[in-house]
Amino acid sequence: MKVTSDRKLMLVLSTALVLFTVSGAMIGRVVAVEGTYSYLKLFNEALYLIVHNYVQPVQLDVLMEGAYRGMLESLDPANEYLAPARYERAYRGENNGPAGVGLTLSKRRGYIIVVSVAAGSPAGEAGLQTGDVLVTIDGRSTRQLGIWEATQALSGKPGSKTTINLSPIDSAGRRTVSLIRRVLSPPSPAPVLQPGDVGVVQIAGLREGDARRMDQAIASLKKRGATRLLLDLRGCASDALAEGIGAASLFVSEGRIVTMTDRYEGDRSFKADGRRLAWSGPVAILTDTGTAGVCEVLAAALRDDLGASILGQRTWGDGAVRRLLPLQHGDGLYLATGKYLSPAGKEWHGQGIQPDVPIDGRLTDDGDPQQKKAIDYLRGQALSAERKAA
Repeated sequence: MKVTSDRKLMLVLSTALVLFTVSGAMIGRVVAVEGTYSYLKLFNEALYLIVHNYVQPVQLDVLMEGAYRGMLESLDPANEYLAPARYERAYRGENNGPAGVGLTLSKRRGYIIVVSVAAGSPAGEAGLQTGDVLVTIDGRSTRQLGIWEATQALSGKPGSKTTINLSPIDSAGRRTVSLIRRVLSPPSPAPVLQPGDVGVVQIAGLREGDARRMDQAIASLKKRGATRLLLDLRGCASDALAEGIGAASLFVSEGRIVTMTDRYEGDRSFKADGRRLAWSGPVAILTDTGTAGVCEVLAAALRDDLGASILGQRTWGDGAVRRLLPLQHGDGLYLATGKYLSPAGKEWHGQGIQPDVPIDGRLTDDGDPQQKKAIDYLRGQALSAERKAA
């Protein structure tokens, strides 16, 4: 048993020593990091001491997975190491089932945290909200889970149950909820004409086809007499970049929508895609801390390209470009390889987009006073413009 353990340890040590040399070849790049080998020597020394001197027998695979996870999360909490079986499933886009509970997740301070909650979902009906910390999922600590794995843990067959222990953002202590998974259909962009000719389009999330649906919603509001438009992006979290560019192109006829700086594939700029303009009048954007990812791309583009005001609260701050990258032995990484920049060259990853006009409140508040204040702001702009014209 001792020989087997030592052989496994030597294999790990040897792998660590050559990792930085061969990994560059695996992905067609040359890795040359100053001081790499001195750090690896220290790592190998620490690993040897741990394996041979820790009070309990050490499982090398568990120890190394923890080391990978710590290394990745020290750079960005959303980075993730995937063992071979998990990597294969992620690569194939497989999941535990078609049903879920309606949560978009991230990771902060070591735990899984809620970014946004789908309206009408099991999680929404149970009162979960942006900022809630998921402590355990079905008894498993989320400190041991990456975002992909936590998302998988919450998905499954329709009618199956998952139990979450969480630390709510708005109260002390813990609470436990049991949720029944179901197949969810995200709502389409919803147009509502408010008094004073203010049209509101509520966008719960940008998925395939939503730019076209936004076009239809805006056309409906124009026919009904809307002269000012509020895009409500609260709780809107998405990674569908093409839909974000398409949505921005409904307002921006030409010019840059977003720039992607990427150390893996190189920098790229994305311009308006040339579709017919859906709206040319005054527009404002309502955001909250659940506005994330491509929905932040949309908000930043309209502010920089059109001068549109952002109302509400600071956005989540997910402006990273993440890629699924393979490793030599079948495992892989979810790694932030780049970031998004607004047309004016501003980044928001990790800090969010600050509103031009702060408005407190929540999407779930009775009567939605936050949205009402945003509508009043647009009406006030209209009155101010009329007075100046007179």
